[in-house]
Amino acid sequence: MNNLQWVTIIFFYRCLNKACIIRNPETVSNPDASVLDPWNQCTVGQVESLKSLLRVLPMWSTGIFMVASQATFSTVQANTMDRRLFGTFKMPAGSFNLVIVITVSIIIPTYDRVMVPLLAKYMSMPRGFSCRSRIGIGLLFVCASKATSAVVETMRRNAAIEEGFEDQPDSVIHMSVLWLVPEFVFLGIAEGFNPVGQVEFFYTYIPKSMSSFAMALFTLQLAAVDIFGNLLVSIVDKVTSVGGNESWLSTNINKGHLNYYYALLTCLGILNYLYFLAICWAYGPAPQQKLEPSAGKEEEKFDYTELPTS
Repeated sequence: MNNLQWVTIIFFYRCLNKACIIRNPETVSNPDASVLDPWNQCTVGQVESLKSLLRVLPMWSTGIFMVASQATFSTVQANTMDRRLFGTFKMPAGSFNLVIVITVSIIIPTYDRVMVPLLAKYMSMPRGFSCRSRIGIGLLFVCASKATSAVVETMRRNAAIEEGFEDQPDSVIHMSVLWLVPEFVFLGIAEGFNPVGQVEFFYTYIPKSMSSFAMALFTLQLAAVDIFGNLLVSIVDKVTSVGGNESWLSTNINKGHLNYYYALLTCLGILNYLYFLAICWAYGPAPQQKLEPSAGKEEEKFDYTELPTS
């Protein structure tokens, strides 16, 4: 570990062990009631904020695999498939992320305007599925997407070999590129449930004073995805090419085994979902929602200071 990591660990340790309630402000605090020695003494509020942050990290980690698994080799696959849709128009090989965007644009309004009222009416869920349920639904659809990818790639690879293109990765086979659409539809459904559920989960378990930190956690998750995705691809490429074997992620897609890579992602997705279930069990019941302030105390919703008049 470098010095920064050791300092961070020591800081967290001190925060968790040096909290106290100030009983003698004249001896341990400044005249303005602030802590005299912030390094050796923390307020209870600071410790509780740190504990709430550590509490959401296990659930935060489940989303890393979900987003990382969206990095597919669809562009390489599409270049070897028949991309004609109608007439002479060909679907661009790198435009399949548009399917995710369209699916999300359909799923979110449908859930909000159709599913939530039905759940409220027939299943006594006035706010629809809980944030944990939405996270779990998203993770399941990611597994379904990767399983679909493995099946479609197996079909594509077998068709390329049968047509004699095993050594010609740039040749186009007689298989429509629309076979790649279902996996992106599943990813779009996952995007419509999981990220929204995660952000709501962060807001539920993080104090209101740290509410802006919820979106920061989600953004940090996107940054961690790049590291995890690149690391996974590098490990798979090196391990599967040991002994002079053809790598699963070979530049020749017809000789490689991209379908095995997708199958591996499916297995990791299932393990990630089991990890998610264990986390949900450890968290226990969800915190109760706070009641809305009454109409006679509307001003209590706001924390403001009256400005001096001129």
